[in-house]
Amino acid sequence: MDTAIASSSARSLTSLAFELLRDDILRGRLPPSERLRIQALSEHYGIGATAIREALSRLTTEGLVQAEDQRGFMVSPVSRGELIDLTQTRSQVEQMALRLAVANGDVEWESRVLSSAHRLSRAETQPPNDESLAVWATAHRQFHEALVAGCGSPWMMRLCRLLYDQSERYRALSVQPAKKRKRDVGAEHRELVEAALARDADRLCRLIDAHFRRTAELILQSGLVEDPSAVTARPRRGNGQG
Repeated sequence: MDTAIASSSARSLTSLAFELLRDDILRGRLPPSERLRIQALSEHYGIGATAIREALSRLTTEGLVQAEDQRGFMVSPVSRGELIDLTQTRSQVEQMALRLAVANGDVEWESRVLSSAHRLSRAETQPPNDESLAVWATAHRQFHEALVAGCGSPWMMRLCRLLYDQSERYRALSVQPAKKRKRDVGAEHRELVEAALARDADRLCRLIDAHFRRTAELILQSGLVEDPSAVTARPRRGNGQG
């Protein structure tokens, strides 16, 4: 029994370390290419080195951390080319999921889309600070998950979550003050909801593609990567282009 309790406790600490590290990477508090020194992280989070090491190993499977022989771990770097590839891949995968959701989603799917859109709309109206931005980030994730949730494919949902996380890391690195943005993100989200509830798969796919590309263009324009025209210049291929 004592061994079982100890094992359960170790798993809990590893899961806690995983969530803390993952959140700090996605929000840019641990920036790209930063060396992840296990002892320093153990002291920072107040979690044992073994749990930190296991959490870092788990994060390598999600592509957020890289392991190097004899050099330990580092936050995965970012690049212009990866962002372009990521944006196009995410668009293609999510369009496939959305087409399935439109075809197969039931009333519960519609209700989930509506409720998540309402929470996101409320979060978008709050004055920006650390707490409200964290609430918005959670609501934003739940909204995009709700849109594809009706697809009925656990593997497709898993891919959508993985691609969302990678995209979120780029977005967090280039957040601009709202007054400098020439974009009505709330309107884009409302249009996505309208197309989903109307079961208009072609329009929904066009809107999600444009939504993702606008985000990528803003990231490119932020100076993180060099050429903002690259996202629209490269031809798009695959299913669901509408």
